[in-house]
Amino acid sequence: MALLLTDNDVQQLLTMTDAIDVAELALRELHQDKAENRPRHQFYANSQPPDALFMMRHFQGAIPKLGVMGLRVTTDVIGTGAHKPELRSFGSFMLFDLNTAGLLAIFHDHELQRMRVGAETGVAARYLARADAKTVGLLGAGYQAETQLAAVCAVRPIEKVRVYSPTSSRRSDFAQRMSKQLGISMTPVESARQAVEEADLVLASTNASVPVLDGDWLKPGCHLTSIVNSDRKVPRRELDNRTFARASLVGLGSIEQSKQDHAADIFGAIDAGALFWEWVCEIGDVIVGKAPGRTDDRQITVYKNNGLAIEFVALAWKTFMLAQQRSLGEQVPAHYFSGRRTK
Repeated sequence: MALLLTDNDVQQLLTMTDAIDVAELALRELHQDKAENRPRHQFYANSQPPDALFMMRHFQGAIPKLGVMGLRVTTDVIGTGAHKPELRSFGSFMLFDLNTAGLLAIFHDHELQRMRVGAETGVAARYLARADAKTVGLLGAGYQAETQLAAVCAVRPIEKVRVYSPTSSRRSDFAQRMSKQLGISMTPVESARQAVEEADLVLASTNASVPVLDGDWLKPGCHLTSIVNSDRKVPRRELDNRTFARASLVGLGSIEQSKQDHAADIFGAIDAGALFWEWVCEIGDVIVGKAPGRTDDRQITVYKNNGLAIEFVALAWKTFMLAQQRSLGEQVPAHYFSGRRTK
């Protein structure tokens, strides 16, 4: 039997602290050459109406220490004229047993993905943000912003947050809800600049295609995380060149992924002479001591959260183990997903 775990199951089972810890474990294993990670690949095909594109993403990874391998597949239709169903995208994650090749679980993608993005941000903040960081400037008030904020609150003694979103009611509702959830002071502000200036931690958690802040707003010692990613087909930027020019360190989850995607934030800054690959490191190398990370409290550090398959694998494994302990999820016959092979 395989276990079907819904978004609601993941919400009940997986805490942000657990997610950060297992994501760090996965990155440590990878950077000690004890895990396997395949970069994310995008597949495109023409769709209807004519300016729409069908897109499929897939990537996989394996963590022998945990005895599991995983595969994530998502689909979407993108483009300004694209007809979209009620759900923005469709996706699932499959967890397999490395020793038997059997299917262990299938996850709805939404909540696992949200927690994965938050967990990577939390790992980066744990290693790159100042230990005494107490204030956050948050750009964005959507579903990703919630886990981004929860992640930094899990690893730093956050006391105050200023949040900006273009829609006044949205940022006010977000501030009220998250203040109650996290037990911290939250203030909705009128501009991105008001949110960013004087913040110890800045979280860019938007769906933007153009830069959402000016690097000159960042104060010395600030740590900034950005989550917008792009590829050659759909280039998007969340950060300006000045942000990279002021950074003492730029971190990524995967340099290989960034190069494969020709990520617009990174390559735009490199093309402008604001960034060089020699300044870029992977967060996994910081974790295992192959890269220095932050070396003083006045450095500005920038982290581009670009996602690794093994982080999904680690979070799915943890959720699966907790589901078994608490008897959550729906048992589904594994043969529904596999035909018998004949010799």
